[in-house]
Amino acid sequence: MLNSTDTPPPPPEGATAWYRSETLDTTVGGWFDSLVSWVQTWGLQQAVAAWVATAMCVVLLALACYLSNRVTKWLIRHLVQRPLRDRGDHPVNLLLKYKVLTRLSHLVPLLLLSYGLPLLRLLYVDVWTQPLIDIYIIWIGVMIMIGLIDVLEDVYESKGMETKFALRGVTQAGKLVVVLVGILLLVSVLFAKSPVYFLSGIGAAMAIILLIFKDTILGLVAGVQLNANKMIQVGDWVQLDSEHADGEVKEVSLTTVRIENWDRTISLVPAYKLISESFINWEGMSESGGRRIKRSIMIDMSSIRFTDAEMLERLRRFQLVDGYISQRSDEIDAWNSEHGVEITHDVNGRCQTNVGIFRAYVKSYLQKHPKIHKEGFTFLVRQLQPTELGLPIELYVFTNDNRWVQYEEIQADIFDHLLAAVPEFGLRVFQSPSGTDFRRLGG
Repeated sequence: MLNSTDTPPPPPEGATAWYRSETLDTTVGGWFDSLVSWVQTWGLQQAVAAWVATAMCVVLLALACYLSNRVTKWLIRHLVQRPLRDRGDHPVNLLLKYKVLTRLSHLVPLLLLSYGLPLLRLLYVDVWTQPLIDIYIIWIGVMIMIGLIDVLEDVYESKGMETKFALRGVTQAGKLVVVLVGILLLVSVLFAKSPVYFLSGIGAAMAIILLIFKDTILGLVAGVQLNANKMIQVGDWVQLDSEHADGEVKEVSLTTVRIENWDRTISLVPAYKLISESFINWEGMSESGGRRIKRSIMIDMSSIRFTDAEMLERLRRFQLVDGYISQRSDEIDAWNSEHGVEITHDVNGRCQTNVGIFRAYVKSYLQKHPKIHKEGFTFLVRQLQPTELGLPIELYVFTNDNRWVQYEEIQADIFDHLLAAVPEFGLRVFQSPSGTDFRRLGG
């Protein structure tokens, strides 16, 4: 056994890692003493034998660390990676993809080196080597946890669940927590203090922490609210006018929402903006199976007039309003007769108008249109308040195909027909006079 005069003093308190026990260190130290005793049998003095044994331990530890790393990587490559090479959907492949198993291989030599440090006590390596090993182990542990979070996110997205609940913000918050815990452990190793010691001082620095991580904290809270209330999900069509964003949600992260606008530009909107400001989520429209048409035809009011017998006879040729004209004529004639109205002049009693018949035509046309919802959705053809631009005849109906391109085709087809049909009813569509109109007047 070595005497106290032949060995250096013990390393300062705090150099021993939390995962090393005093019993293990004593056991390993006993191995070193046995090795020294064995070297002494060569005829060497005790002090010289101790340094020879230390040199042997350095070589053996270096060789053990190198071989353990090589063996671990060989086992991963031959027992895990190669057998699963052709099975891309196997969960273990995700651990390889995000380097979780590869990073684990670094822990084996590090732990081996840490447990073997009592063999090198003559070199005082515990004082400076153990903290470095601890820091590297903490770093590898943080990277492994981040890799596992990435694996969880990949599995979640591969199941198609991202459209139901945006996990990206939660996983990024998890990574942030892992990094913060890693930093706390790192500082505790550098200063040889318990992590609880530093946690007790966080309260005093909370104001600074809140200032530095303001956007992160606001984004995290907003992300939780957005997901919990199902306000926004990946794939939704949202419109946020204040940020000039109008398109499909591609990603909901910890602090931002990435929106691909319909013009293929990208808007990165802070998550808390969607909580503090109003926005439109069109997903309800997409899920309903219908999309609204709300557009008006402006009728020149100077072309509106009562119908006479000749006009009614001409309009009866239109199958869509033939029944309506007959029904309304009978109803009006009966009302005028009941009230003794002299209809020498149209204004003395009730009479049909060309704009009224046109409204009936529009309604009948839409009811027979195969791309318009007739039940379960609002179906309305109405007059709006007359303006200096004419009398608006508004269509308020829903198409049964809410895809953008198809919707625009349906809407355009309807108004192509109706605008062409307006003159058939003795009406004119209002249009502000152009330069050509003025030139005609001047000519």
